[in-house]
Amino acid sequence: MTTGTDFEAGTPGETQALAENRVILRQARRDFLVAMEPVRASVYAYCRSLTPTVWDAEDLLQETLTKALAEASQRYEPIRNIQAWLVRIATNTWIDSLRRSGRVTLERAESTLDLPDDQAEDPLAALAVESALRQLLHLLPPRERACVVLKDVFSYSLAEIAEMLETTPGAVKSALHRGRATLRAARTDSAGPSPETVAPGPRAAAGHPGHQALLRRLAAAFNAYDIDAMVSLFLASGRSEVVGNATETGHEEIRAGSLTDTFGPDAAEIHRSTVHYFDGEDIILMWERQKNAPGAPEVVSDVLRLRPAFGAPLVAELKWYFFCPEVVAEVAGGLGLPFKTNGVSYF
Repeated sequence: MTTGTDFEAGTPGETQALAENRVILRQARRDFLVAMEPVRASVYAYCRSLTPTVWDAEDLLQETLTKALAEASQRYEPIRNIQAWLVRIATNTWIDSLRRSGRVTLERAESTLDLPDDQAEDPLAALAVESALRQLLHLLPPRERACVVLKDVFSYSLAEIAEMLETTPGAVKSALHRGRATLRAARTDSAGPSPETVAPGPRAAAGHPGHQALLRRLAAAFNAYDIDAMVSLFLASGRSEVVGNATETGHEEIRAGSLTDTFGPDAAEIHRSTVHYFDGEDIILMWERQKNAPGAPEVVSDVLRLRPAFGAPLVAELKWYFFCPEVVAEVAGGLGLPFKTNGVSYF
């Protein structure tokens, strides 16, 4: 019988060719992210309209970009409409995630009626956009939700939506009719807001009981520029992810990577960390100013979230949203704080 030790001993390590390919692939991914930057904000806004939190929206965007990069590597024909291409991938990715989780009914029975385009009354025009989008989250099946958002928020034509969702203009028209009717009915419903639209109470969704204390210990280590203390707060197998750009696993990788880049002596910026409550959880905001400009005002440049380890006061995963401009803008802007965004990649 093969033991775990035997398996590990017989497992080949990275070859020189693979190491070289990883470098090439990292550069290709960064080049791809930069190429997608002109449409990224619109695609993020679409993801945000489908998902309940800023974090879920960024997860959906990142998965969309990863799938798009893989799909682009297999295409011979040109991509004629990059934004529509990414929206299609985002929609399918989101629907697949709902299907796997079994959280919602995915479809209603398709209507065969040739319905009007229902232009007479646009329910989103009569409601605050944010409120309307939150209603979409729980009132409409996914394909109806996507159709209404794409038509009434992003103003795509029926033909464009049909191509994105891989259906027919008639099916889109029917979905719009049903979705808009549901929203009109909800506008006059006196039953009150659904649980999903009710704001949580203080720390209602903070989760793990030691989450806030661990977050504050990490922020204190950041402010002390104590890299040893920072590293000690991670599990031995903990992860630090610069979302969309780099992942580090284990103490040595984490120390040599994001922590030294941010807090080491060669860093060009001075950083300060503060803890805030946003979108149902405690987070760290990273403030920065240039070392050579002591009088310059501080601005928020990064948003950090952590996932604590099960049964231990240690960090299992830390996410840095430095290269997620939409997240930095929504979080810092939502808290009324000055901020800067940093593009989408290291280069």
